[in-house]
Amino acid sequence: MIWVTWRHHRTTILAAVGSVLLLTVVAALCGLVDRRFDGPTPYGTFFGCGVPGGGSKGCWAESTLTAISLITVFLPVLLGLLVGVTVFSRDIERGTHVLGLSQSVSRARWYWTRVLVVFVPVTAAVTVLGSVLEWTRSAGIAPNLAGGGYGGYSPLTFPVFQSTGLVAGAYTFLALILGSCAALVLRNTIGAMVVTLVAMSAVLIGFHVAARPHYATATVEVRPLDLSNQFLAYPQDTANLTSWLLDTGYVDAEGRAVAIDYSRCATVGSSAGWDQRPEETFAQYEIRRDALVVVEQREHADCLRAQGADRFEIRFHPDTLLQRFQLTEAALALALSVVLFVPSLWALRRLRP
Repeated sequence: MIWVTWRHHRTTILAAVGSVLLLTVVAALCGLVDRRFDGPTPYGTFFGCGVPGGGSKGCWAESTLTAISLITVFLPVLLGLLVGVTVFSRDIERGTHVLGLSQSVSRARWYWTRVLVVFVPVTAAVTVLGSVLEWTRSAGIAPNLAGGGYGGYSPLTFPVFQSTGLVAGAYTFLALILGSCAALVLRNTIGAMVVTLVAMSAVLIGFHVAARPHYATATVEVRPLDLSNQFLAYPQDTANLTSWLLDTGYVDAEGRAVAIDYSRCATVGSSAGWDQRPEETFAQYEIRRDALVVVEQREHADCLRAQGADRFEIRFHPDTLLQRFQLTEAALALALSVVLFVPSLWALRRLRP
């Protein structure tokens, strides 16, 4: 049965696996080129290299890696449509599944052989591609950014996270099983493709928006009100520059979010008197300016406190959680795949030979 399935679907298998492996080879070569330069940026460069041949090799390698990363994010959905759906729907629409089911081959064997022969190699190829992309990012762009934070992109967020080995492979297997399930239930190629596209897109968005932020308890950095107007958007610790920023805002003493009317609070430097006066020396100006900063910071903090704010909080996930998040999301994707086996096998039982 394995040989028959291979002969029947070898074009699909070779096209899918070959295309993915081609991307893998290109990514590996670009990674080798990128590592020859100082401060490599394996993600975040978007072909700002001038005319072909006019830009540096590093820029073109980095831009190619960026493009491959984005392709890898959408690759599971594409494979779910072109491989997951068609491996079953094509035979069902043509009626050729009758031949397989009428030669003393059980329905379960007919189904699982296709999963093994077609889906497993495709999943493995995408996993290798994601692993190579992850390797290209291991150099980082500076010692304190090593590990995947490129140009402001955290390794825990889109699209860097989705294009890592375990996650990309798990997504691909889920998309293939989802496509096959839709094909068996609907028995129509176009309908199954539409369902797969919508459902898989919803799953990917749901993972990123609703599930992943809760894989671990968020780290909270607290700042007093008199310093809350400085560097609001990012954690101050340089070790957390590549963290996944979840939320920032003022909270009360109980930790509840407080809506601030910023029009009521003057910011530091907004009042008159900040320019150096003609009669002042620069040393005198610095003394007066420092005094103004203290006064205006205190007034700003008093204004915030009057509106119920107690402190400013920054909630984030450090990039040291990357492996934990990868394992968690891959496990969830594989668990969803197992759940989809139930309607797939139910539809398989209803399939008439």
